Amino acid sequence: MNDEKTLRILGKRGRVTIPQEVRDAIGMARGDVVSFAVVSDDCALVKRERLCDNCVNEPPTMISLFVQAMHQAKSSPQSQRAFEFLTSLSPAQQLDAAAKIIADWAENSHEE
Repeated sequence: MNDEKTLRILGKRGRVTIPQEVRDAIGMARGDVVSFAVVSDDCALVKRERLCDNCVNEPPTMISLFVQAMHQAKSSPQSQRAFEFLTSLSPAQQLDAAAKIIADWAENSHEE
């Protein structure tokens, strides 16, 4: 592990970009889920989360919950078609689609 520090300034909206060298070092990519945990008064842990260990054969719980939440959020023909489309995909395809949807949503919500 490298002991060098990379500094960034927290923006007025509380945002900071995870530096590219850090993302590269831990294999982060667009659409990854990131968790934050407070370790002490002045320290937090930022971690790239694994959504599942066997995504090829079994649907990750998070994806199932995501699809259920999307389906219940709005009863419309569009949400029904989206629900049917996502549930027709293989678990690995569901993971990929959900990651892209979440990444797009996150990017668009930050622009507002």
